[in-house]
Amino acid sequence: MTSLTMSPATDADWPEIFRMDARAFALPAPLPDEEQIEFRAKFPDDATYVVRDADRIVAFSMYFVLPMTVPGGREVATAGLSWVSVAATHRRRGLLRRMLDTQFADWRAAGHSLAILTASEATIYERFGFGPAVFAHSVHIDPSTAAFRTPAPDDSRVRYATADEVSTRLPDIHARWAATRPGAIGRPDAWWPSIVADRGFRRNSQTSGLHYLLHDDGYASYRIDAREHTATVDDFVAVTDQAHDDLWRVLTALDLITSVHVDLPVDDSLPHALTDVRAVAVKGLSDVLWVSILDVADALASRVYGADGVIVLEVGDAYSDRAGRYGLRVSDGDAAITRTDAPADVTLDIAVLSSLYLGGVAARDLATAGRITGDAEAVRLLDAMFRASRAPFSGTYF
Repeated sequence: MTSLTMSPATDADWPEIFRMDARAFALPAPLPDEEQIEFRAKFPDDATYVVRDADRIVAFSMYFVLPMTVPGGREVATAGLSWVSVAATHRRRGLLRRMLDTQFADWRAAGHSLAILTASEATIYERFGFGPAVFAHSVHIDPSTAAFRTPAPDDSRVRYATADEVSTRLPDIHARWAATRPGAIGRPDAWWPSIVADRGFRRNSQTSGLHYLLHDDGYASYRIDAREHTATVDDFVAVTDQAHDDLWRVLTALDLITSVHVDLPVDDSLPHALTDVRAVAVKGLSDVLWVSILDVADALASRVYGADGVIVLEVGDAYSDRAGRYGLRVSDGDAAITRTDAPADVTLDIAVLSSLYLGGVAARDLATAGRITGDAEAVRLLDAMFRASRAPFSGTYF
C-alpha cells in the first residue's frame, strides 16, 4: 500500500481519467474532445479523487451536485456519485472504500443529506448504505395495436421542434416536469449543451440523430434505427396528462416504425389509455437510481408523508455513524424526527430506509423479504407513511 496515494484530480490527470473510464466501462474509445469539455463543466473542481500507484492512476471517483425532487415536491440538493472505477490490476486493496470514505466526508461537510447513484453493478454499494429506490419498465410498443380509447384532437398540439426551440424551451419544460415527480433529477444549466448536441459517437451508422417533438407542456426525443425500423425514445417529459397522451399519439403513429422502445415509470398510464393493453409489452424491470441517506433526521424531515402517525425506527449501519433509534412523528404529512431511547417499532438497515425514502419500494414487501422486522401493525403504518402519490422516476442518467 505504500506506493498508493490518493488526492484530488488535477488538470493534468484528465486525459488519463478519460482513457481509464473508457476501459472500465467498456466504451469503444474515450469521450470525444467536445464531450470531454462539456463533461468537465458539470461538476465542482474538488469533486474528483484519483488514486495513483507511483505515477499511474489506478482508481478514481467523482460526484455531481444534482437537484432531486422528493415526495411532496421539495427540491433537495444531492451528491450524485459517478464514474467510480478501480483498475482490474488493483482490486481487493480497499481503494473503493478509501475513496468513498473521503467522498462521504466531503458530502457531509457540504451539508448534503442524500447521495444518489446509477449502479453499473447491483452488489457493490449496499455496504455504504445505498439502496435501490427508483425502478423503470423497459417496454416495446406495437404501433399497429396501440389505438387510444379516446378520439384524437381535431388539431394536433404536437410539433417537430426546431434547433432553436430545443435549446431554449426544453430546460424550462423539464424543470416543470421534475417538480411533479418524486425522484426526478433536475438538470443544471451546464448539462444541457451536451444533451442537445447529440454527439455522433452516441449512435451507429444505421441510427438517426435525435428527432424532437414539442408540446406546450412536454417534449419527447427519439431516434430511428433504419435497419430494424424501430424507434427508441431517448427522453420523454410530460407535465400534464394531456401532454402525455398527445405526445404518445404521435410516437405510436411514426411512419414505417414497427416497434417503439422506451423506459417508463412503473406507474405510467399509457397501457390503460389504449384499447389493447398488450400493445405495451414490458420486457424488463431495472433499478435506475440508488439512494443513500447521509443524515437521517434531515433527510426524513425534507419529504412529505402519505399518512400521519408516530413510529420508532431502529436503524442499523455497519459502515458509518447513522445507526440509532429515531422517533418519526408525522402530522398533516410533515415530519419531526428525534433521537430516542423509546422501544423500537420496526428495525431496518440504513440501505433499506434509503430504498423506502422516495416511495418507490413498499415496506410490506421488504418486511416479507426479511429486510424489515416489526409487528404487522407497525409495518402497515411504515408502509402508509412512506408511500408516495406517484412512483418515483429519475429521468436522467449520470
